[in-house]
Amino acid sequence: MTEEVLVDGHTFLVTDEAFTLDGAGGLFHRDTRYLSDLDVSVENTALKSVGSHLRSPWRRRVTYADAASTVNKIDESAEQKHTTLALTRDQVVAEGLGLVERVRVANHARSATTLRLSVDVDADFENLFEVRGFSTGIDREVERTAADDRIRWRYDPADASGATTTVWFEPTPETLTPRGGTFRLPLASQASATVTMAVLPDGTDSVAKGSLFDRAVDAAGGPSLGVDTDALGESRYRTVFERAVSDLRALVTATDYGPVSLAGVPWFATVFGRDALLTAYNALPVLPTLAAGTLRYLAVQQGTSEDTYREEAPGKIFHEIRQGELAERGEIPHTPYYGTIDATPLWLVVLDETRRWTNDESLLEELWPAAERAVDWLETATDRGRDDPFLYYCEADSTGVVHKAWRDTERSVQFADGRPADAPLASAEVQGYVYDAYRRTAAMARERGQEADAREYERRAERIAKWFDADFWLPNREYYGTALTSDGRVVDSTTSNVGHCLWSGIVDPDRADAVVETLLDDGLNTGWGVRTMSSEDAGYSPVSYHVGSVWPHDNALVALGAAGYGFHEAAERIATDVLEACRTFDRQRVPELYCGFADETPYQYPSACEPQAWGASTPLALLRALFGLDPDEGITTAPSSVDIGREAVAALVDGVDVTATASGDTP
Repeated sequence: MTEEVLVDGHTFLVTDEAFTLDGAGGLFHRDTRYLSDLDVSVENTALKSVGSHLRSPWRRRVTYADAASTVNKIDESAEQKHTTLALTRDQVVAEGLGLVERVRVANHARSATTLRLSVDVDADFENLFEVRGFSTGIDREVERTAADDRIRWRYDPADASGATTTVWFEPTPETLTPRGGTFRLPLASQASATVTMAVLPDGTDSVAKGSLFDRAVDAAGGPSLGVDTDALGESRYRTVFERAVSDLRALVTATDYGPVSLAGVPWFATVFGRDALLTAYNALPVLPTLAAGTLRYLAVQQGTSEDTYREEAPGKIFHEIRQGELAERGEIPHTPYYGTIDATPLWLVVLDETRRWTNDESLLEELWPAAERAVDWLETATDRGRDDPFLYYCEADSTGVVHKAWRDTERSVQFADGRPADAPLASAEVQGYVYDAYRRTAAMARERGQEADAREYERRAERIAKWFDADFWLPNREYYGTALTSDGRVVDSTTSNVGHCLWSGIVDPDRADAVVETLLDDGLNTGWGVRTMSSEDAGYSPVSYHVGSVWPHDNALVALGAAGYGFHEAAERIATDVLEACRTFDRQRVPELYCGFADETPYQYPSACEPQAWGASTPLALLRALFGLDPDEGITTAPSSVDIGREAVAALVDGVDVTATASGDTP
C-alpha cells in the first residue's frame, strides 16, 4: 500500500492512495489504532476521487464525483458528459483531539433530489507493531455502543491500560449502529449539505457542537515554530523551506521538558534519540528551544541500570520509546529501548552546540550531571578489554535492531565485495561522534573550571583520532573504511559515513582533500546528492534503504563537514544538489530518502517516511553549510549559486546577528 498520511504529533491518520483505511490504515495515537475502518458512501452512487489537496501535514481535502468524465469517448450515445454530484471530505488531525472530518455533498443536477449518505466506522485497538505484522495472538473483546449522535468503543484488558474511541456526528444520524450512521439529505438543485464527524481517541463525550472542526483546525500543528520563511522572498527554494518547516512543525510534540521531534510517519511517530538529536542540531540556529527540550527529555530517560533486554546501561541515551499495550506488557523492549551506540555521544555534541548558540549557562548547569554520566558511559563502553579505544556495538539478544549506528538495517554494512559485515563493529562515523563528544565535553568542563577533567577528555579525543587515522585509512582508496571488525579487519566499502567524520572533525586535515574528492566522484555522487554507498561496490543497490540510496539528512552532515574543513564549493554543490532534488518531488517535500540513480530526475524511494523529522530539518542544516553559520562569527561565507540573501538568513536565525561579521567572500 502506498500510504497517504496526516499527522500532528503523536496522532496520525494512514490511508491508501484511494484514501481508504484498508490493511494497515487507521487513526493512530501513541502506537494504538483507534479507528480501523472509515468509509463514506452515497446510496446507489459510485464515487471516484477527482483530486486532493494537502493543505498542511495535518489537513487535506479530497473531492469525489459520481462518475468519470466521458467527454473523450466516441460513440453515438446520449450519455451525459458531466457529473451531477460532488462530495468533498475535509479532514484534519489534531494531537490531543483526534480526527475531525467535514463531509459536504453538493447536488449539481437540474432537479431536486434526496441522497442517503452512509458513514461506516470501526475500531480494533491493535498495537502499531501488530498492524505492521508483529504476531501476538491477543484476542481483543471490544465493547461497542451507539446512542443519539455518537458511537463509543471500549477495550479494557485485565493486564494493561484500556482504550476508548468516541465517534460523534452532527447532525444526528437518521439511523445509528455501533458500526456507523446514515443521513437523509434532501437537496435542491445546486444546493449542498454538510455532515461533521469527530473521532476522539480516549476522548470525552462532551464536545461543543458546531465548533469542533474549527477547533481542530486551530489546534492542529501546535504552536508556530516562529520560522519566517517569508524572508526567503522569491527564492527558487522557498517552497522547499516552507514545506520542510511545516512538516517539522507537524512532528514536534510538547512535553513537560520542552518541545521534542518525533521521528516520522507512518510508523515512527515517537521519539528516537539519534533522530531527535540530529534534528535538533540541524535546526539549532533557527529553533534553539527544540534543542533544549530534546536534551532535557532524553536526560530524564537516561539509563540507570544494566538491562540486557532493553540494552540499557547507566548513562546511556535511549534509541526508541513506545507506548501502548505491547510496551506495557513487556512484549517489546521499547520502554525505552537503548539499542543504539551513537545517541549518547550525539547528546553531548548537541549539549555543547546548544550552549554555544544560546549562551545559556543555566542549561549546562542543569544538565551537567547527565553529561558526566554520559561521558562515563563512553569510557566504560570503549573499555571492553580491547587494545584500541573504539566504540563497538554487538549483536543483541533482544528484538531490537541488528546494526546500532544510523545505517541500522540488515546487510546495511558490507565489504566492498558485497559480503555482509557482522557485529561486533566499530562504525567510522561513531568514532567521529565520540571524538567530538570528548572535545566538546572538555570545553564544557573547562567552562566550569574543571581543568583536570578537561585535559583528560582531550587526551581521550586525541587517542581516538590517532588510532582512527591509523586503523581506518585505506591507502589504496585514499579514503577511510566504513567500519572495523572486532578482529581488526577494515570494512572497505566506500560510504557516506566518512562524510560524518568530516562533520565531527576527526579526519586528519592532510586527508581531507582526498576524502572530499571521493565524496564528489561518480561512485558516491548522483548529481542529486551523495549515496550511502558507492555504485562501484558489489553490494550497491540504488533502490535500497542504506546501500546506495540518498538521504537528505546524511548529505546535510556531509555538507557541514566539507564546509568545516574549508571546502565551501563542495558543500555548496552537495547542498544545492539536495535542494534541487527536493524541488522535483511531490509538494516539494523533503523525503526520508530517495533512490541513488544518477538520472535526469531523482526517483522517490517507494516506502520512505513522509514527513520525517531529520529530513524536514535538512534545509535548515544546509543553510548552516551554505553560509558557514557560526554563533560567534555569524556568516563566514556566501554561496554563489543560491538565491538566498544574508538578510533572509538573518531573519531566519534566532537571536544571532549574522549580517555584521560576514565578509561575503567565499574562502
